[in-house]
Amino acid sequence: MTQRFKSWALGVLLLVSVPVWAGACAQDMAAVDKGLKAQYGGDGSWWMIFACPVDMGSRLKKDAIVTPEQIKSITSMRNLAYIQMGRGDDALCVQTLAPAKRLLRVN
Repeated sequence: MTQRFKSWALGVLLLVSVPVWAGACAQDMAAVDKGLKAQYGGDGSWWMIFACPVDMGSRLKKDAIVTPEQIKSITSMRNLAYIQMGRGDDALCVQTLAPAKRLLRVN
């Protein structure tokens, strides 16, 4: 009877924890995307309305916490994690995004 209860309890625990864990990769991906987007753009002045949108999006902000080289590595980590997420390997996706989140100082 105890063995049956243990297996039942383990099954319930897995069913309860899987939906929360499965979304971790998507949440991390959204956090990295938001962190990357926060690094780019103009200075927020009113005359930036007339600036070329391509030019505005291609420069890092003055107070950016990453360098252009780090942006390249973060982008490659993000692309690799996206492929892993598509394959259903959420644990590896979360591991891949961990250094990117650390560089962007995202929780």
